[in-house]
Amino acid sequence: MTGHDVKYQFEVNLDNPNNGHSLLHALVVAEGKPALNILEIGCSSGYVGATFIAKGHRVTGIELDPDAARAARAVLDEVHCGDVDAFFDAHPPRRFDAILLGDVLEHLVDPLATLRRCVAHLSAGGLVAISLPCVAHGSIRAMLLDGRWDYADYGLLDRTHLRFFSRQGMAELVSGAGLDIEQLFAVTMSIDDAAREYGMTLQQASIAAVEALAQDDDLHTFQFVMRARPTEPALAYDELLSRNLSQPLQRVGPQPRVRGLRSLRVRMFRALLGRITALRFRKRTR
Repeated sequence: MTGHDVKYQFEVNLDNPNNGHSLLHALVVAEGKPALNILEIGCSSGYVGATFIAKGHRVTGIELDPDAARAARAVLDEVHCGDVDAFFDAHPPRRFDAILLGDVLEHLVDPLATLRRCVAHLSAGGLVAISLPCVAHGSIRAMLLDGRWDYADYGLLDRTHLRFFSRQGMAELVSGAGLDIEQLFAVTMSIDDAAREYGMTLQQASIAAVEALAQDDDLHTFQFVMRARPTEPALAYDELLSRNLSQPLQRVGPQPRVRGLRSLRVRMFRALLGRITALRFRKRTR
């Protein structure tokens, strides 16, 4: 068996900050502690975990796919083939300094339950490092404007995704597990690049309309990447959610630039839409 037999198999470039794998690595090793005991859930062939092994840390992997698990055993210290609940049930006393969930939670029926179990298996002062795709990315908005929601083998609409997260949904998930976000990053990608890389075949007019009308900061947010820890003492959910939503979203890569957004025609288009909206929703008087 080769790495080509494993679906999720990528090269990790730690020098590229605008990448979920390199950000997860950086958020964990920023602890500055030697020989961390790390659990990677959904380790695939071990390509992320291997970056920690190379720096002297110990990595245990959990992987559902038998082929990927076999590949991971060649590079990680320990690999369990099965689901995360079975692992925790079989090893109730085990604790970890860091637990990685890189693009995993969106594949689960009950990601909150899994995240809560992870928190229970952290060592004192332990952390969780998470990456999640952002469903509010402009490419998804443009596809919906085209009247489509097309699943694919990879990307934001990977056909094995069961859950979808905006920034609000991401914060609700993490807060529900009692986790306080310490650092939050956005991996950014232009709509054009996402459409090209994942074969989304978006209409140019839909892309332009989404770009012209977007009023938020997540138009080009492709992925959320964060480091979080259990709150001590535990905070009420509403307070924790407010804190997590107010956590600054850091963007480390070059930001996509869209030509024409400051043009007179775009300003006129927005003004026209405003007038249409006022007419559409004006209150009727008798």
